[in-house]
This record gives sequence, structure tokens and C-alpha cells, in this order.
Amino acid sequence: MFLVGIISWWYGSGWRGQFVRVRDRLVATSDFFSIGKLASTLFSPFRQISAQKVSGSLATVARAFFDKLISRVIGAIVRSFTILFGIIALVVQSLYEVMILLFWLILPILPVVGLILMAIGWVPRWM
Repeated sequence: MFLVGIISWWYGSGWRGQFVRVRDRLVATSDFFSIGKLASTLFSPFRQISAQKVSGSLATVARAFFDKLISRVIGAIVRSFTILFGIIALVVQSLYEVMILLFWLILPILPVVGLILMAIGWVPRWM
């Protein structure tokens, strides 16, 4: 009865808890890189000090326009790299988390496999 309770917890609420922890870690990584917010503000000015309307001579207006344009280009480049690194981190972490979930599924079977291998006399080559 004790073993049945452990196995039912492992594949029941334990599995759900592990899945929730994996989901929370992926959400935390996505939140850390703020991929959605960066994508929605991709062409917004980057650390622009003066964003007010400029009036005056044509040279002043042109200079302000090119300052804002350069700021937007730099912002797009920095945000693009951050989004790219965030996506790479999410893919690598997702692969790792899938391995954890698969290991969670097969972990209770490993002692049984070990006992069977011991009973048939199998010994690793390094021994």
C-alpha cells in the first residue's frame, strides 16, 4: 500500500507539480528577457534624452530628425539582439526542461531495472 501511494503521488500530483515548476521557470525566463515588450517597442527611440517637438531652422529640425532616427536604429539593434538571445535561452531551457520531465517519468523504473540487471549478472565494462 505504501508503494502504491508513492507511485500514485509520483505520477499524479508530483508530476503536476513538476510541470508547474517547469512552466514557471520558462515564464520567468521569458519575463527576464521581456521578449513581448521588446518586440512591441522594437522601433521606439533608445534612451533618448530629448523627445519633445523641435521647432526652428531647417538645420535644427533636420538634426533632431536624424538624432531620433539614429536613436531608433540603435534601439532596434539592441532590442533585436536581446530578443534573439532571449529566444535562444528559451529554446535551450525548453530542451533542458523536457529532459527533466522525461527523467521524472522514468526515475521510478530505474531501481527495478538495476535489480534486474544485477540478477542477470550484468556488469558495466569499466568495472
